[in-house]
Amino acid sequence: MLLTVFVAGCHAGTPAPAPTPPTSLDAAQALCPPSDAGYLRARLQGAITAELDWSSPGTPQCLGGPRPTQDGVRLVYKGPAGPDALLVIVGIGVGIGQTVTEARNVPASVTVVREGRGEFFATQGDDKCAIDELSQEPVAGQNGRYRLSGRGYCTQPARIVGDGAGSVLVSRFDVEAIVDYPGDP
Repeated sequence: MLLTVFVAGCHAGTPAPAPTPPTSLDAAQALCPPSDAGYLRARLQGAITAELDWSSPGTPQCLGGPRPTQDGVRLVYKGPAGPDALLVIVGIGVGIGQTVTEARNVPASVTVVREGRGEFFATQGDDKCAIDELSQEPVAGQNGRYRLSGRGYCTQPARIVGDGAGSVLVSRFDVEAIVDYPGDP
């Protein structure tokens, strides 16, 4: 598929100028737009074993937003974990829409990335984790922004993606995030 993308960009005309690479700040903000609020408290067991307590402003968090598939929201958290204190990114996909104010037993997915080692762990679906209790309310004076909070768990681990062995069980997690919904209804 990657080859198709590159081939589709080729044509017989004059070559297009090379795009200007983004600065590291631009790239970091594109992957994790900063948020001054939010937290992740979670227990990780397995290939990464840690009790996470990542809270703003001590551990800056990312602004949440719609999943690329538009079937819910994606929350992204990052911070140090484990005895080696490598940067870990935890992504939680939640199957809710903007109009949901309260919900129970909401399907969720979890992805854990250990930077510096190229390790990706994923539940690969919304059937292994759930949000027990979820609430979402508009942020006063910020059209399209909502404060989401919830408590969840996974019944099966996030398994390593690609070659290799290993898994990470996120047995419990508490989250809060600011979620940006473009085009507030």
